[in-house]
Amino acid sequence: MFARPRTWLLALALLAGLALVVAMVVVTLGRPPAPTPLPSPNGYDDFLKAGAAVSANIGDYYTLSNDALRDLISTNAESLRLLRLGLTRQCALSADAAMTNTASMMNDLANMKRLVLLLIAEGRLRELDNQPVEAAHIYLDAIHFGNEISRGGFMITRLVGIACEAIGRVPLSRLVPKLTPAEARRVIAELEKMDNTRITWDEVSRNEKRYFYHALRQYPNPLLWAQSLWNLRAARQRGAEKNNRIIALERLVAGELALRCYYSDHACAPARLEDLVPGYLSKVPLDSYTGRPMIYRPQGTNWLLYSVGPDLVDNGGRPGRTADSRPGDVFYNAP
Repeated sequence: MFARPRTWLLALALLAGLALVVAMVVVTLGRPPAPTPLPSPNGYDDFLKAGAAVSANIGDYYTLSNDALRDLISTNAESLRLLRLGLTRQCALSADAAMTNTASMMNDLANMKRLVLLLIAEGRLRELDNQPVEAAHIYLDAIHFGNEISRGGFMITRLVGIACEAIGRVPLSRLVPKLTPAEARRVIAELEKMDNTRITWDEVSRNEKRYFYHALRQYPNPLLWAQSLWNLRAARQRGAEKNNRIIALERLVAGELALRCYYSDHACAPARLEDLVPGYLSKVPLDSYTGRPMIYRPQGTNWLLYSVGPDLVDNGGRPGRTADSRPGDVFYNAP
């Protein structure tokens, strides 16, 4: 006799909860941004053609001999040509096509990873031929490529782009001691140019918002929306940290090269980072984690230059360890 009012109350409470979930989603996301017109010609189309044309297994390039590497590069010369052609053009992923065919997008991203490995194989060949400056500029192409494939894409696209940048950044950082001051200045100029034109995390977030709205329309379930929104927030935080890390590492490479150039000219380390501007850098390198200048400490003829890293704490120049997530500072040659 008294169960019916309780049932109605539970139903009303459930409806109110669902309405709250919908309101949270709407308020949090706001209106989905309008799609950005695609460039024409679009360098991303060149990347797609280049990825489809890659032949042979690229993953084991590090074990190949000089001759085998030469054969690999020669066999895939057309893919490398198309990749570099794409780097000369404006690039953007067709977000609408990607949202309606996720499987195809994931296959394309896998091809992008193969392309960047092909670039690194070419760079390794140049190193084996004792051509470090040529290798350095190939690794710069890999960093540039990682940024360009991120344009117009979603969080997953940017994460692949970050991975590609890291694949180029690691061998570039190993070449830092081998570059002459003149060669270093050319690398610094390229790194600063890419830093000034890199895709921002705000752009990635706007594109991800469009993707999220598209997904919500496919699954009109408010409870699933709430779970997806919670997962999205966590994924954004992890993605933003990875984005901050690659930016910090690339700025640290430029800063380290500039410090070495200064030392070559003056036989001492500069007293302040500001002393590198404008002779060696166009501006003081900022820590992407804090928005403040990188930590710099001259130590006689040597120096410390580092980012505070994701814990946002200056640990006095103690490197962090990714293996056990130990907090610490981030240096240009961090793994």
